[in-house]
Amino acid sequence: MNAQNGEQKAKIRRIMLALDAMHCEAALIEAAVLIAAKLEAELDALFVEDSDVYAVADLPITHEISLGSARERAITGPHVEQALRCLSREAEQRFSAVTRRSRVKGQFQVTRARRGEALSEASVRVELLLMQPRERTIMRVRIQETRQPRVFVLCGATAASRRALEFAARLAHQDHHVLEVIAGGEVDAAQLAEIEKTGLRVNLHAHPPGTDSLEMLREVENRLGNMLLIAGDLTPAKDRRAVLEELSHLRCQVLLVN
Repeated sequence: MNAQNGEQKAKIRRIMLALDAMHCEAALIEAAVLIAAKLEAELDALFVEDSDVYAVADLPITHEISLGSARERAITGPHVEQALRCLSREAEQRFSAVTRRSRVKGQFQVTRARRGEALSEASVRVELLLMQPRERTIMRVRIQETRQPRVFVLCGATAASRRALEFAARLAHQDHHVLEVIAGGEVDAAQLAEIEKTGLRVNLHAHPPGTDSLEMLREVENRLGNMLLIAGDLTPAKDRRAVLEELSHLRCQVLLVN
């Protein structure tokens, strides 16, 4: 690698894993720990107690029906708080067990906020923000299993783009995946050439300069991949929440690189 790439290969210090009530199972945590181990990074987990859930619970029309007795009862703020605290404690126990077993250092944090706001704030404080995929249909999983695994990276001619491309190449190369580079404008041609010299298969999908990040994300959404890395500085700060919302609907692991 050239000197520029040598800077990009500097060790990542910390990754932030986003968790919530719907995304806190052991398999997701184990996948995040594996990524941290591959990048030789520490891993922090942020469990978001979504304040919107509390707001809904306080509505007089909100009820739950027991699966066992079919009885209906009102949902209250204390009930929701107890349930979320239970889930966060279980997630913390899983996180501690997996990180200890894998010898990955990290901390577990809990915050109460609107999910989008919490992730938007976290995304500017860490080097990498890892968002887990939503549930996949059986059909999509079966289709994906028949294709060669792929890692996507959304980048351009920015500092974070060079880092995102480097990390994507490292992850793809370790697992013998194809690297799909979706570029808005120019990319670092020398860096791309160095990556190709390693024997990694690289496919470049070029977009005109100034192409909207959300438009490029929709290209990824309609294709199958195992992981997406996106350069955080492609998106203006005012649009970051919208991009994070779009990312939350993608059916792959997402790493936002700062």
